[in-house]
Amino acid sequence: MPDNDRERKFKDLLARILKSPLYKEKLSKNNLNGVGLEHIQTLPLTTKEDLRNAGTFAHLAVEMKEVAQYHESTGTTGEPSSSWFTQEDLRTGGRQLKECGVRLTADDLVLIRFPYAMSLPAFLMQQAAWQTGAGVVPASGRTVVTPYPRVLQLMERLSVTVAVGLPREFELLAETARLIGSTLSNNFPALRAICVAGELMSDKRKEHIEKLWSVPVFNMYGSTETANIATMCEYGEMHIVEQDFYVEVLQEDGAGPTAHGERGFAAITTLSHQGSPLLRYFNDDIISVEHSVCACGRTGGKLEHYGRRKDRVRIGDTVLDAVDLQEAVYSLSPTPDAWKAIEQENGLHFLLDSHDYGKWSEEAVRYHLSGKLRVPVTIEIVADSRLLDRAELVKNVPSIKPVYIHKFS
Repeated sequence: MPDNDRERKFKDLLARILKSPLYKEKLSKNNLNGVGLEHIQTLPLTTKEDLRNAGTFAHLAVEMKEVAQYHESTGTTGEPSSSWFTQEDLRTGGRQLKECGVRLTADDLVLIRFPYAMSLPAFLMQQAAWQTGAGVVPASGRTVVTPYPRVLQLMERLSVTVAVGLPREFELLAETARLIGSTLSNNFPALRAICVAGELMSDKRKEHIEKLWSVPVFNMYGSTETANIATMCEYGEMHIVEQDFYVEVLQEDGAGPTAHGERGFAAITTLSHQGSPLLRYFNDDIISVEHSVCACGRTGGKLEHYGRRKDRVRIGDTVLDAVDLQEAVYSLSPTPDAWKAIEQENGLHFLLDSHDYGKWSEEAVRYHLSGKLRVPVTIEIVADSRLLDRAELVKNVPSIKPVYIHKFS
């Protein structure tokens, strides 16, 4: 995006953002006259704690009559943070996902497995599908209405061409298919791609899901508070949607930028968002950004995501991010169906579950993980339902409406 357009958008943001009580107070001591993107580091950061302490309405920057939808983060690491979307914001979010290398068309039928309750990705993906003329199958995750076997039946019976959801959903759907005797490579000939978001996905995890389903997998990076920041092109690179976002990579204390291309902490400024815009949102995600020319033809920022601060592990002098653990685990053969890493004082303890666990040698697995991670490792091969309850996966009893009137027969 031309620099002058981004400057205009940034100045519009600074005027618009003062309509929210949070930023009216936060920026009260800043003289914003003449402030451009080159001065952004003189402005304060916005933290998750700021949003939580401010409350539900404090960063709402439009009148309530302009609000189309309200969303919340899951609150798994504390109080949920809020976000507000106008109709324009939802359309913008759909356009952001249209940048994905999957290249939706009117011929596609898109099964959406993201949860439709409170979280954002399902609604943005629905917008992206509608904007391209594609049809939608709303097979929401985390609901008793669409259990895993029913989702597989829908995908096969409706000839779904693109499926979208959390990466974990496609691992669980694959395991369900195995359990009920469905062959992924044969039973879903119409499926041409999978799109994922909402969880970290390392290169090895991407390769694993692609191998399970025999289709390309496209990753998307964003959050409930910001909408979608970057999408993966057909060459596997995550491109920042620069007309909508200004992304900084900062040191852990937020004091200044990291060196170009190095891991640091994301600070996201939402240039386009109307409902609840954010300035330098320090979201605790660990990323890197490089500027490059991609084979897909795009220039600008290329983003890599390494996980969140809360998942960073320090053992002695070794610092491991979630991506490092994923790369090690997903390079095991066979790849686990479920796993968990437990930080200990002098190393890591892994719980590993695979339907093919008989092919593992405990010594070989321990040696592999320890070598990849450069820390002492112990392992436990789990053969019960502690990590994955397969009996629950194959239950296919969707919730139904109650029957109030019973007729005489």
